[in-house]
Amino acid sequence: MSLSLYDTTIGSSTKALTALLSLLKKAQEHPEAATIPETRIHEDMLPFKFQVLTVSNFAKKAVERLAGRELEAWADEESTLEELIARVEKTLALLATVKPEDLQEKEQAIHWGKQLLGTCSTSQYALDYMLPNMYFHLTTAYDILRMKGLTIGKKDYIKPFVGGFLALSD
Repeated sequence: MSLSLYDTTIGSSTKALTALLSLLKKAQEHPEAATIPETRIHEDMLPFKFQVLTVSNFAKKAVERLAGRELEAWADEESTLEELIARVEKTLALLATVKPEDLQEKEQAIHWGKQLLGTCSTSQYALDYMLPNMYFHLTTAYDILRMKGLTIGKKDYIKPFVGGFLALSD
């Protein structure tokens, strides 16, 4: 089996967002659920809601960049768990509209904010920029939830990734 660009980007993003959605739904049950969106691991780090929005944005950006779609801007104003859940569901619905044949290999411009850092191939973009960033923010969201005392474990994070070939019970 060889990995396709679709599996690497849209498939991985779908699994990451599925894991995030499950974590968000568990967070709703926490006694301090209303405080979670603004929770930070450290004062100089961005809050939980930013982590969720960034995972969503990397998945959305993959559709824009790799499928060549121009999508409307999303406001990034979600501030409650319910709104963050809706955002993740919206992103999953967008990913479901992409087919493998929609993706194109082309040169990708990489920006840090407004600053152009350079260019790379689509494969380099996916493997060396998009996926590491998406997983970083997914892991940070997971870590914030653990810090808040949610009863979650590695299975909650990894199950959407390995559920197709490993039998993990809840």
